[in-house]
Amino acid sequence: MQTLILAAGESSRFWPFSEICHKSLLKVGNKTLLEQTIDGVKDNEVIIIVNPKTKLSDEVTKNKRIKIVIQEEPKGMADAIIKAKPEIKDDFLVIMPYYVNIKDYIQKLSKVKAPAVAVKKYEDGDEKTHGIARIEKNKIIEIREKEKFDYAGYSIVGIYKLNKEIINRLEKIQNPEYTFEDLLNEIAKTNGLNYFEADNLPSLKYVSDLLSIKRFVYSNIKQKKRSESPAKKNNVFIETSVVIGKNVKIGNNVSIKGETYIGDNSFIGDNALIRDSIIGENTEIGFGTEIARSIVMDNTHIHSGFVGDSIIGQNCRLGANFITGNRRIDRKSIRIEIKEGYDTGLTRLGVIMGYNVKTGINTSVMPGTLVGNNSIIGSNTEIKGRIESNKLVYSKKENTEKDI
Repeated sequence: MQTLILAAGESSRFWPFSEICHKSLLKVGNKTLLEQTIDGVKDNEVIIIVNPKTKLSDEVTKNKRIKIVIQEEPKGMADAIIKAKPEIKDDFLVIMPYYVNIKDYIQKLSKVKAPAVAVKKYEDGDEKTHGIARIEKNKIIEIREKEKFDYAGYSIVGIYKLNKEIINRLEKIQNPEYTFEDLLNEIAKTNGLNYFEADNLPSLKYVSDLLSIKRFVYSNIKQKKRSESPAKKNNVFIETSVVIGKNVKIGNNVSIKGETYIGDNSFIGDNALIRDSIIGENTEIGFGTEIARSIVMDNTHIHSGFVGDSIIGQNCRLGANFITGNRRIDRKSIRIEIKEGYDTGLTRLGVIMGYNVKTGINTSVMPGTLVGNNSIIGSNTEIKGRIESNKLVYSKKENTEKDI
């Protein structure tokens, strides 16, 4: 069965990483999210919809079972599916490019008859990001976008099993405001729409959602990658759940716990504590640093400090005593400044930092802070809110000198 992967969006809610690449091209762990998704449908022919600016890796472009289709403008899902028509043979799947655990649903998908959609039980607030569905007698009978309505107990998630007839119907409709969801609702109301439950798929609407995908990435690595024996010194404690890459060096008195991956050629300094985190390749974690429930991408160096519930981009250099605050004092949920502001629903969230950021010593970061790419944060500076890319931010302090 063919699999159509939609990766042509602008990723506008994924700032600051959206300035670097499409969100699915972020490398989390040992591969990009797109590459991990492709691995999950390894027995299928894959068609990827991308925009003209997308730069795919050689691993993707040179794969003979992958075809690339360009969507010149971001005109939505219906347009993307129509663009792929010349490559479609019969029944096909449509999935998001960050479904790194799609392999868990392949068997279930093979049994359901097209057209069909994946659903999960409705949770408060789902209507903000999902279509909402009403189900009766094992069929979806109505779908509405951005609206919770009576007897609607399910939310639509981004896996679809379709056929060429769906594409033909989309092509016949000339109204540019007509959406793919409108067609699904017509089918649901006329004949009923098949469905299957998929209640454990990662959501990646907002940049803070990267932290929720971390456990799926860890699971993929744990299943496929053999843990190496690191070069280590005295009094090192590493739990059996931890996966260590090649050529990793570990200092004295280090503790690594939980669902943690340490990428190839990385260094963990003396007295460090790392737990439930994804650490990229060629990273350096310095003396006495604690990293908890975070993602640290490739080639980033952290001198010392505490990084909690945070996302640190590639090629960052964080000076001594870098500290993230990851909880509000009142323990309320944390907002981030994406577009008009977004309540993440998380009560633990530190910093989301782009690529190539540098910080001086004694930098402190308030919960939910976003730092743009290529910015510099001066020593002894506290930051909060949103720091745009290519900015120099520092606190002015003057010493007072008096005679004794």
